[in-house]
Amino acid sequence: MILGSHIPSFSLLDQKGNTFNSDEFLYKKYFVLFFYPRNFTPTCTKEACLFRDFSKEFSAVDALVLGVNNQSHNAHEKFHQAHQLNFPLLSDSNGRLRKLLGVKKKFGIFVPRETFVFNKHGKLILHISDLMNADIHIQEAIRAIQEDRVN
Repeated sequence: MILGSHIPSFSLLDQKGNTFNSDEFLYKKYFVLFFYPRNFTPTCTKEACLFRDFSKEFSAVDALVLGVNNQSHNAHEKFHQAHQLNFPLLSDSNGRLRKLLGVKKKFGIFVPRETFVFNKHGKLILHISDLMNADIHIQEAIRAIQEDRVN
């Protein structure tokens, strides 16, 4: 997906089994979609907890953070509770959203660590693909939103 592309409309189950519909938040919030490989792995846990810890900063820039991978909503609920996460985890079990955004599985088996930031008009303003450095996803997402809000 290239910068300026529009966010695809999607509906996925969150960790509680409720349907999250992207259209409900379009033109109201910035979207920060972060794809991560697996719940409870060290780097994924670090990344999710960093997004949790920066919730005030994301809230201050009117951003909605969403964690996404192909695990079930039940698996997400356990991870969500264990780490007291304060944002939805979405189950992209059939890989539909991943494919719409052009996220390709690494080694054909797992979802890579990629973050997409969309502005309130649904335009992609940042795409980060860095498998090992979870910190950069948070810092760069906030920076991109702050810059977009000024323009």
